[in-house]
Amino acid sequence: MIEVVDIAPNLKLLDPHIPIPAYNRFIGSYLVFGDRSALIDPGPAAARSGLLSALVKAGAKAEDIHYIILTHIHVDHAGGTGAIIPDFPNAMVLAHRRARPHLADPSKLWNASLKILGDLAMKYGPMEPVPENRIAEAADGMRIDLGGGPVLKVYLTPGHAVHHLSLFDDSTRILIAGEAAGVCVNGVIRPATPPPFKLEETVASIDRLIELKPKRICYGHFGCYDSGLERLKHYKEKLFLWHGVIKSEIEKGTGLEAILTVLKAHDKDLDYLDSLNKDEYARELVLLNNSILGMAGAAGRS
Repeated sequence: MIEVVDIAPNLKLLDPHIPIPAYNRFIGSYLVFGDRSALIDPGPAAARSGLLSALVKAGAKAEDIHYIILTHIHVDHAGGTGAIIPDFPNAMVLAHRRARPHLADPSKLWNASLKILGDLAMKYGPMEPVPENRIAEAADGMRIDLGGGPVLKVYLTPGHAVHHLSLFDDSTRILIAGEAAGVCVNGVIRPATPPPFKLEETVASIDRLIELKPKRICYGHFGCYDSGLERLKHYKEKLFLWHGVIKSEIEKGTGLEAILTVLKAHDKDLDYLDSLNKDEYARELVLLNNSILGMAGAAGRS
C-alpha cells in the first residue's frame, strides 16, 4: 500500500509501492513543500508509478516540483531519475558533481549495478539517462531556498559513496541523511558500508553531521526518528565496533561468510534479524554481507 507520512509541516515521507518482496517500507522518498517544492531520492525505476501516486496522495502537483535532489546515485535511490524526469517539467536534478556524468550516461553505473546486485538490479529497473540541461551540481554549503518553506543546506558527506550528500534544515533541525548515517530497520541502525569503503572518510562525514546537533534524522532506509544526535553518535561507535571485529577475524583467517555470526555476538542490535520475515531476512543478509565485504576491504588496508 502506498503510504504518505507527515514528518513536519513542510516535510512528508513517501513510501511508494515497489513490486519487490520486502522492499516496501524500506526505500523512502522525501517531499519538501515550499513555493518551489523538492523531491529527494525518487528511488528506482520500479518505484515510478507508486511515487507518482504518492505525490498525488500527498497533495503535490508535478509542476510544483522544482528540484529532484539525489543524496547519492546508487540504483535504489536514484535509478529512476531518468524515467521520471519527463513527469516533472519544471524540475532540475541536483546532485554531487561526480554524479553528473553518470546521470547523463548511466551505462557504466548500470553495468556495475548488474554485476553487484544481479537479479535485484533487474527488479529495480534499468537506469535511463537524464538530459544534461536538467542536471545541476550541488556544492558543499549550498542553500536551497524553497520559498515559504524550509531552507535546505547541502553537506557533502562521502563514505557510503563518494558522491553522497546530506541535507539539513536549521529551522526544524531535521537532517535528511540518505545513507551517511547508516540504515535503520524497525528502529535499529546497521552499517551501510559497501565496497569501496573508507572508514576515516565515513567517520569524518558523521562528525560533520554530529556538529549540526540534529533533533530528528530521516533515513533513506527507512523513516524519521527523534534523538538524531544520539543516533549519529551510536552509529559512529558501531562503525568502530564492526571495523575492530572484522579486522580481528580477518587476521584469524575467518571467512567472510562466517563473520556475520561473530558480529551478532558483539552487536546485539543485530538481534533485529530474528524478527524479520523470510523475504526481509534474505534482503538483509545480502546487504549485510555487502557491508561486511566493504568493511573487510577497509580493515585489510589499515
